[in-house]
Formats: sequence, structure tokens, C-alpha cells
Amino acid sequence: MLRMMMRCYSTVAESSQRSVNAKIARQFNLWVAEKKYCRQDLSMSDVAEEFGVSEEALSFYFTNVAGERFSTIRKKLRLEEARRLICEDPSRKLSHIANTVGIPDKCNFRKQFFSVYGIPPSEWQRQCAEMKR
Repeated sequence: MLRMMMRCYSTVAESSQRSVNAKIARQFNLWVAEKKYCRQDLSMSDVAEEFGVSEEALSFYFTNVAGERFSTIRKKLRLEEARRLICEDPSRKLSHIANTVGIPDKCNFRKQFFSVYGIPPSEWQRQCAEMKR
């Protein structure tokens, strides 16, 4: 009897977790579409509150479902947006682009960009400018 109750509880818990994960996935897709990841003042607890879930549920989702921490995903989104903005207008100042994507410290922006793409943002900017000619 105890085993049957445990299986039933486990099934209900899994169903509830799936429901929370689906809610987070929907909310996250909207969040990305609206480019809210560019806001530098947004913490994970702020995002959890906006999504209507606990910070623990959000952390679980990113770590176990998405496979990466929230901060890592947000960093990648910011840097991809920076890369796009640089190519869109290679004459824009890198400090402006860094601020636009939520990384106000130019040195930190350069370091993060280099760690993900293997080239400094100034080199990416130069390459994009050459492609536009």
C-alpha cells in the first residue's frame, strides 16, 4: 500500500513539475522575444517573480531542463545580441553596444565576448565593417 501511495505521489509531483517547466518555457520564450535579457538590473529572483514561479523552480528549470545556469544563458543571449548589433552597424561604439546589451563595463564585455567567440569585439567589428564594403 505504501509503495502504491509513493508511486502516486511521485506521478503527481512529476506532473506538477512538468506543468511548471512548461510555464517557465513559455514565459522564457516571451522574455527572450522582448529582449529583456538586456536589462542589467534584472536578477534571477526578479525573473522568477515576473514568471510567477519560485526562484528554486526557475533554477531547477535552467539547470536540469535547459542544461545551463540562468546566468550562463543570459550571458550568451547578451553576447549574441551584441554580435548582431555590431554587424548591423559596425560604426557604433562598442561601449554603447555593451551598455545596450546589459554589460556596462567595457573590459568585462571584451573579456566575455572573447571567451565565447574567441576574438575580441573590436576584431568582430572590423570583420563586419569589411563585409559591408
